[in-house]
Amino acid sequence: MSAAAVYEAEQLWSAVLDRGGPVEFHGSHLHLPVQKRFADIASVQRYVDDVLARESTRTEFPNAGPVTVRERRGQTRAHYEPATATIAVPLIDRSFGRESVVLHELAHHLSVSNGLSADRTGTRWHGVEFRETLLGLVSEVLGAQAALLLRAGYHSSGVRR
Repeated sequence: MSAAAVYEAEQLWSAVLDRGGPVEFHGSHLHLPVQKRFADIASVQRYVDDVLARESTRTEFPNAGPVTVRERRGQTRAHYEPATATIAVPLIDRSFGRESVVLHELAHHLSVSNGLSADRTGTRWHGVEFRETLLGLVSEVLGAQAALLLRAGYHSSGVRR
C-alpha cells in the first residue's frame, strides 16, 4: 500500500463528488451529493467544528479535541499537523478547498485521537486505521453511497487491508 495509491483513489472519488448526482456503479444506481467547496479559512473552520460536534463523531472518537484550521501559503497540498491539532489548507489553489480534502485531513486528526501514531512518515499514516476512519466519516457526513464509492476506489487502486 502506498500513499500515492490512496491519493489516486481519493482524487478520482473527489472528481465524482464535484459533479454529484446519479452514478451507475456495477449495475446499481447511486445518488451522490455535490461536495462543498470552501472559499475561506473561516468556512473550513466552521465545517470542521460542525463535524467534530456531531454526536456520532463524539461517540466514536471521545478523545478527539478541537482542531485549528489555518491557511497554508506557498504549498501544493493540505496537511494535518498532529503536534498542534492543526489542518493547514492552501486555499490559493481552490482544489484544496474541497470537502473531500478537509475530510481527509480531519480523518488524520481522528485517527491520531484513537491511538494511531502521529509519525507522518510511516506507511500507517495512510494505512487501514486512517482509511477506515475516513470511510466512517464519509459515510456519516456524505452518506453510505459516497463511502461505498470511495471504498471501491481504494480497492481498484490496489489499496487493501
